[in-house]
Order: sequence, then C-alpha cells, then structure tokens
Amino acid sequence: MTRRITSFILVLITTLHLHAVTVTTTAGELAAVVTDCNITSLTVNGTLDARDFKFIADELYKLKGLNLTGVTILAYNSTLDDQMIVGEYQHKANTLPYCAFAGMTTLQTLKLPKNLTAIDYGAVAGCSNITSITLPTTLEKIGDDAFNSCSSLTEITIGGKINYLGNSAFAHCTNLSSVVINTSQPLVIGNDAFADCTNLSSVTIGPNVTKIGDGAFNGCSALKTIDIMNESKLEDFGDKAFYNSALETIDFERTPLLKHLGAWALARTNLKSVNIPANIKRLDEGTLFYNKYLTSVALPKTLTYLPDYMLAGCERIVGAPFMTQNMGNIGDYALYNQSQHEEISVPFKVYYIGTQAMAGMTGLNEITSEPLQVPELGEDVWKGINQSQVKLNVNSESIDEYSAAEQWMNFLIGVAQLRGDINGDGFVNTADATAERLFIVDGNTQGINTELTDVNRDGQVNVGDIVSIYNIIHGTIPAERPHRGYFDDTLEGNGEAVTNKSVKLDILLDNTINYTAFQLNITAPNYITIDNATLSGRCVGHEIYLKNLSAGKFMIVGFSPAGDDIEGYSGVIMTLNISSTKTITNNDKIALDDIIFVDYNENVYKRHDVDLNLLGISAVDNITVDESDRLINVYNTQGQLLRQGVARDQATQGLTPGIYIVGNKKVIVR
Repeated sequence: MTRRITSFILVLITTLHLHAVTVTTTAGELAAVVTDCNITSLTVNGTLDARDFKFIADELYKLKGLNLTGVTILAYNSTLDDQMIVGEYQHKANTLPYCAFAGMTTLQTLKLPKNLTAIDYGAVAGCSNITSITLPTTLEKIGDDAFNSCSSLTEITIGGKINYLGNSAFAHCTNLSSVVINTSQPLVIGNDAFADCTNLSSVTIGPNVTKIGDGAFNGCSALKTIDIMNESKLEDFGDKAFYNSALETIDFERTPLLKHLGAWALARTNLKSVNIPANIKRLDEGTLFYNKYLTSVALPKTLTYLPDYMLAGCERIVGAPFMTQNMGNIGDYALYNQSQHEEISVPFKVYYIGTQAMAGMTGLNEITSEPLQVPELGEDVWKGINQSQVKLNVNSESIDEYSAAEQWMNFLIGVAQLRGDINGDGFVNTADATAERLFIVDGNTQGINTELTDVNRDGQVNVGDIVSIYNIIHGTIPAERPHRGYFDDTLEGNGEAVTNKSVKLDILLDNTINYTAFQLNITAPNYITIDNATLSGRCVGHEIYLKNLSAGKFMIVGFSPAGDDIEGYSGVIMTLNISSTKTITNNDKIALDDIIFVDYNENVYKRHDVDLNLLGISAVDNITVDESDRLINVYNTQGQLLRQGVARDQATQGLTPGIYIVGNKKVIVR
C-alpha cells in the first residue's frame, strides 16, 4: 500500500512539473523543445520568431501563464507556404507578431520580452482572461486592436517611449477601470482606442498627448472626468472622442493649445457647464449634442458659425449660449428644443438661420433681432413656438422688411432697444462703453438714456455694466444672467514712503477667480490726497480711471476693453500715489469700500470694506525721514520713552550700547 501511494505521488509531481515548463530555444525551434502541448505554464528563454508564436497559439491550447521576459524576438518574413495567420508578411524584430495570441482565452498571465519595441496588430486581442499587463520600458508602438476585448484587464499604464497608440488598441476592455497615458514622446491616442470600456472611470492624459482620436472614449459610460496634466500639448479632440460617455467636467484651462473639437466630440455626455476658450478655433457639428444636464455654455468670441446640431436637445441651458457678435450663420437644428430660454438675441452679423435651428424653444416670450437685413431662414425655424405670443424687437429701419418676411411676420414685431445701446444711436459700440464709463465715474448723463445704463440687469450700475457693453461689442454674452457673489479673495496693501509726505501704496490681489474688471471707493483722512493710480504688469490691456468724488472720497474703475483677464493669481494689480499735508506715519490708513470685481461672464463679486495701512509695514526701520532738523523722540526696544524732543545729532549721545528707536528708525549704538 505504501509503495502504491509513493508511486502515485511521483507521477503527480512529474505531471505537475510537465505543466510548468521552462525552455531555452532558438527562433523557429520552439515546437521541437516543447513536447507536451498540455502544459499550463511556460517560461521561454532565447530567441523566437513568428513561427514560434503561431505554434503557441495553435497548439498550446491549455496554456494559462506565459513568461517571455528572457526572449528576443527576431524578424521573419512569412510566405503563403508557412500557413501563418497572415500570408506574406514582414514580421519585424523585437515586435510581438501580428495576432500572436489572438483569441487565446485560456491565457491569464503574460510577461512580455524586456527589449520589446512594438506590439503588432491584434497581438493580444481577445485574451479575455488576462487581468494585468506590464508594458516594457523599451516599447514604442502599440498596434491597432493590440489588446482589443481583453475583458478582464483592469488597468494599464502607457508611458516611456511609446509614440504610437493604435486604433481600437484597448477597445471593449469592459473591466478596464484605470488608464494612465504619460509618455516621453508626442502621442496621438488612436481612433476608438478605449471605445466601450464601460467600467473605465479614471483617465490621466499626460502633457505629450497631442490628439484624442475619433471615438477614443466613445461609450465609456463610467467616465465622469479626465485628468489632463499641466503643460498639455493637446491640440485636437476627434469626432465622437467622448461620445456617450459619463463625462461631467472638463477643464479646458489645461489645454491652451487645443484648436479643434470634432463632430459629436462631447455629445450625449453628462456635462453640466462648458466654457470653450478662444484658442479653440473650430467646432464641428453636434459637438455638444443632447447633453441633458448642461445648464450653461460659453463659446469663443471669434466663433462665426454655430454648427449644425451644436446644442440640439440641451434642454436645461439657460441664458443665451450662442451670442457672439461675429456669428453670421446659425446651423440646422443648432438650438433645437432649448425650452428654457425666455428671451434671445440674434447677433448683428447673422445672415442665415438653419432648418429648425430654434424649433421647440417653447419658453420664448421675446426675441431681439439685431441685423438690419432680415436673415434668411431654413425650414420651420420656429416650429413649436407660438409666434403670435412672442415679441420680436427689430431696428426701426427694418421693421417693414421683417413684417413682410416669411416666418418672421408671425411675431409681434416692434422697435428694439438694443441692450448696451445707452446713447440710443441704434448700435452698440465703444461710444456706449465710453458713455457708460463717464456716467459711472463722472456722473455725466449728457446724450444717454440713464434707464438703459444697467446693461447686465442686476439692479446696479457699476463697472460690471462696462464689461457687459464690451462683451456685446466683442460678441460674447454670458451663458447665464450675471449674479452677485461674495468676493472672498485677498486684497491688501503694501506701502513705501517716498518722502515723509508721499507714499506709493501697492494694492495686491491674491485671487482664485479670473477677473477682468474692478471698481472701488477710497475714504481717506482730509489731509490725504490720491494723486493718481497706475496699473501693474498683471493688468496688460486694462484702463484705469480715478475720480475725486469729494473731500477724502475717491473712486477707481479699472477694466479691459478687450475683455482680458487680470493675469496670474497673485501680486500687485495697481499702485496708488498718495500725498499728505502732514507727515505720514504707521497709523495713517485709508478705507476701501464698495469693492467689486467682475469676471469675464459679467458675474459681480462684492466684498466687505478693507482698511489699509498707508505704509503697509510695522517695522519702523523701513521709514525714511528727510527732515534732518526735526526734533525727535528716543525709545528703547520695549517702547519706553527715553528722550523727548531732542535734535537728531544729539539723540544717542551718552546711551549705553544697544538698539534704540530714534524717531522712526532703528539705530544701533556701539
């Protein structure tokens, strides 16, 4: 009995040993050295070529683990006589061959050669039980369909020298949850590269990715956000790049080189708010089609054409998402079924509105059409709108033409008062911006309708309304009505004495929001005068105006006619040159009140009053006094008065060595 058990154990050990085999071979000879095709684990050293990979795929049908770290793959030119998976084909050296393991569903672990430079078409496709893969640092190319339908793969890091990521390379990897793409070389993410990876929730895009290909993340229904790393060189989103994904946010501030969003690129996602910056020069049809959670959109100022289907079905958008003064063409179905709008404006340059472009906008009660020449219309532009209940505002010169035009004539047509046209000349231009500034700063009402000066309709007239006029001139209207929020960024002063009676006071702003304009009042003691205000290098393209309102009361208004933001997030924004009729000390202060900052979207941020020390410092050794004959006091460092009203040249005579406060300056007596 003991002998039988011993024999059984020996047979079992021998069988297990045969199922885990290590071999050393030369290219084309693997079939000769692997004699048992029932093995489940194989480690290979030496050289292999395409013929050996065909043997593995065709004959080792129970193989679960394959270790090729000690292998060098040699080139091989197959012919029709070889009966390879492909016919005549040049299999390159250091390349995992064409469809090498395609469909090997038994394979669970795969370790690739250390010196591998490329993975050819479909090499690992359909290996549905591989759970992880480590790509060698030498790898440069991942071919089309290379890992397609590896449905157990959970994460992948694409880095190192990789400069090609093929079409559908990881498509249908339904268990893939994390992808990091951070290569040292410029890289295009191939078309459909991660399409239908339905569990993918974490994607990191490195700075050297230049394009996200067509459909690259199409159907990634768990993907809510992408992490775009700093210094991104991304230039292009291909067609359907994120179509039908769960994308909720995208930060275009991370993509300063991005120029193009392809057709349907962000369609049918869960985006809630989109701000497309001016560096994006081209949008294709349906870019934001049927985003059911989208409530606000800001488009580039330079946009001249609202593409077909661009915002169709985005039913929750409020405000006017397409208003750019450079726009001439509104495409077919561009704003289809946007039922939340109560009023819209058709920009001055619009000459064509496409078929059903505004059909289903059932919430409309007022339209302002700025073009003097009636825009041509496609079919059923206003379908579903009760036009007899909607007011149409047009220029007085064009009222007869609109009243006679097909599809336009059915509105309640009247003469428009253009938003921002505060001087009433029928146009919105820099003359209105100048008039608004003169009204705010100087109280000048000549030639303007003061009832129209609240351009952004927030109930107050301030620099925010100047921003609104310039937005109208440049063609950018905010996606939402402006709101008034609390300004909680840091505003402080740092002063430096020029003489005893004049100070340069730097106003510093540490901000988290990009502001384009600001306004504030200054209250000062009656002996203080604000002589002028100058802008810092952070405010390139801005203008600043200082107004003496009354004794000790001043107003400052700063804004950019071009709509530029204040640059950066920290540092000086302006310098006040201040003079006094008496010597300025550390105790002299001014108060900033009625402080507001305005962002590009005309949102107004107000904050509580701020008291600023004119010198902005507490160390008395920073003060320079020019009056050498003025009598001074002497204190010790504990603040005790030692001498009062003495001449400067006698102040320290007879004092023991130490540090003293002489007048406003630290002095060392040795």
